Amino acid sequence: MSATRSISVIVPTCDPGARLEPLVASLVRQTVPFELVLVDNGVPAPGVEWVRERLAHVTLVRFEQNAGYSRAVNAGARRAAGDALVLLNDDCTCEPRFVEALAGALDPAAAVVMAAGVLRDQHAPELIDTAGMELDATLLVFDYLNGRPVAALDASLPAPIGPSAAAAAFDRAAFLAVGGFDERIFAYWEDVDLVLRLRRAGGCCALARDALGVHHHSATLGSGSRAKNRLMGYGRGYVLRTWGVLRPRRLPAVLARELVICAGQAVVDRNVSGVGGRLAGWRAATPSFPYPGDLLESGGGPGLAGELARRLRRRARLRRRPPARAAAEGGARG
Repeated sequence: MSATRSISVIVPTCDPGARLEPLVASLVRQTVPFELVLVDNGVPAPGVEWVRERLAHVTLVRFEQNAGYSRAVNAGARRAAGDALVLLNDDCTCEPRFVEALAGALDPAAAVVMAAGVLRDQHAPELIDTAGMELDATLLVFDYLNGRPVAALDASLPAPIGPSAAAAAFDRAAFLAVGGFDERIFAYWEDVDLVLRLRRAGGCCALARDALGVHHHSATLGSGSRAKNRLMGYGRGYVLRTWGVLRPRRLPAVLARELVICAGQAVVDRNVSGVGGRLAGWRAATPSFPYPGDLLESGGGPGLAGELARRLRRRARLRRRPPARAAAEGGARG
C-alpha cells in the first residue's frame, strides 16, 4: 500500500469499558498512525470519552440507541478521513502490526479492495478462528481456515472470497461506491452481502497473513442465544432471497442445510428462533441480483458435514469459557 494512504479504524460499540478497554490497549501499540472512528451505538453512561485520552486521533459518532452493526459502520465510513477502512469488533484484540498489515494488503489499482485479517481462537491461540469467509453453492458462509494451525499461514494459500467483518479492510471509495452494508440487515450476514456486491463490481480480496488478532467469539449475544440465532437466521433468509439462491435445482441443498442447522439449534441451544428469523429475513428482502455462481470458487467451502463438525468443536470450546469472562462480556456484535 502506498505510504501516502491514510487509515481509519472503525469500531462500533455498546460497551463503555469492559470489552472495549483490551481493544483500545492493543490499538495503542500499533505500528502505524491511524484515525479511530468509534461509533457509540447507544453506550450507557459514562460513555466512551475516555478513549480520547488513550489515542491521538479519535472521531466519535453517536447514536442514542443501538442502531445495528450495519448502520453504525456505514455512519463511521462516511465520517472517516482515511482512504483505507479497517473494521474491528469491539471484542477483538490486535497484535502490533495488525492495522499496518491489514490496510497494507489493499491495492485498489489492482482491484484488491478487500483484505481479510486472521483471528486466532480465543481458547486455543495456536489455531485460527477465522481468516475471512468462503461460501458454498447455497451461499452458506464458512470461516476460512477455521481450526487450522496458525503455522499453516506460512504455506501458499489462496485468498478467501472476502473478509469477515470482525477483522476486515476495505478501500473506502469502493465501500461507499456500492453503498456500504445493507442497513436492512441489523447484524450478521451483512458482510456476505457486501462481499458479493464488491465482487460483482470487479473487486477482489487479499489475505493479510500478518494481521493477527483474537476475537472473543459470540461475546456479544452469547453463543446459541435466541437473539443471536434469530439475527443470524434473518440474515440467512435475507441473503437467500436477495441473491436468487432458491431455484429448483438448488432448493434440496438449501433445505437440507437449513433443516440440519435449525434442528441442531433446537437440540443444542434449546430454541428455534432461527426459523422465525429466516422467514422474517426472506419477507424483508427484495430479489436484487442474479445468483452469483460466477463469483464462487470451485469446491465452494468445506461441505456441510465438515462444517458442522467444525462448528460443534467450536461450540464445545465456547462452552468452556470461564464464567467470570462470560459474565463480563456484552456489547455490539460478536
